[in-house]
Amino acid sequence: MERERDGGTMERERDGGGALPPYDDYLDMLACQGRRLDPAVWDDLVDRLAVYDVTHLGGGSADYGRVSPYDGPADVDLPLLIVDLAQAPAARLRDALIALLLRHPAYATTTREVLGAVPPESPTRISLLARLLAAAALQREHGAAFAAHLPGYPPIEVADLVVAYGLPAPEEGGGWRLLEAVQRLVRGRLQTVDYVDGWEDVARHALRELVGVGSYTRVVADRAGAVG
Repeated sequence: MERERDGGTMERERDGGGALPPYDDYLDMLACQGRRLDPAVWDDLVDRLAVYDVTHLGGGSADYGRVSPYDGPADVDLPLLIVDLAQAPAARLRDALIALLLRHPAYATTTREVLGAVPPESPTRISLLARLLAAAALQREHGAAFAAHLPGYPPIEVADLVVAYGLPAPEEGGGWRLLEAVQRLVRGRLQTVDYVDGWEDVARHALRELVGVGSYTRVVADRAGAVG
């Protein structure tokens, strides 16, 4: 049986099931802002993301006419980047992890390894778990478009996680049921924040970066025609 707990988190009451502690992504983000007010945090994360093909965020060396200190992926520790995104002091930086996973779904394996190393009660773990699950859901929704441009595009596997926490499978409802459930995990007290809309916007940015603006416009038009 599933029931919603105070703060909108969901607990699974079943033998072998998991339970997540109450979590509020917005309050956790504010706490991280209090510890990490240096604007250089944003620029450094933008620079590190850029070497992994995530470039939709403003800031970073390019915006200041500087050369990035990172020449390529070999210069960026991927597990550390994943942790830093999960506890970033801004929502757009946290959600950039979704773009990273949509562009490089094979990195879900590293994300799972990081997830397993973070203490279960840590807010960082829930932030990371939420973005991993959201990426899996969005991949089911937009996967055909990504796969058309990324041969061998692997699925982000989260079957064990959704079973453990009593959440919908990413395939249900084309990903939307899982997105809505994950939103309940992170919303906390501020029920007016539309996380799903923000995550969808990240997917659109990632796809636009991959295929280019012109091709992206055609993809959107083709999908609209198919739905119509």
